[in-house]
Amino acid sequence: MKMNNLLIAGFLSICLVGFVACSKDTDDKLDGKWQMQQIEANNNVQKVDTIFYNFQTSLFQYQIYNSGANAYPSRYGFKTIKGDKELLLELEANNDFLKQTDWTSKERIFTIEKVTATTLILTSEGKRYTFRKF
Repeated sequence: MKMNNLLIAGFLSICLVGFVACSKDTDDKLDGKWQMQQIEANNNVQKVDTIFYNFQTSLFQYQIYNSGANAYPSRYGFKTIKGDKELLLELEANNDFLKQTDWTSKERIFTIEKVTATTLILTSEGKRYTFRKF
């Protein structure tokens, strides 16, 4: 009986370490500044180069380049990674900023489809977002 308990405890420890390692690896790969390249929705592809997602530890920043004013309006927030595929982004935004985005609320859940050293692909609410490391 003690041997079974030790085996179960060992197995659960390995699973937990694997879960944390995947989350940590995903977190490390997200770190930095990402420039949106395109949004795909309903078989339409829209090229985009003025939106930036910035990640540092648990912090998140959404930036939009406004060429007319040569400015980067932005809002800060938080990121939470669940497992290695789910990304919760929360903005400390007001409605004026949200109107400049395609977000419908201050919180949004994304599925991480792909993250490498140079490419990030997120999906949410029927849209697919492709980024490049900036």
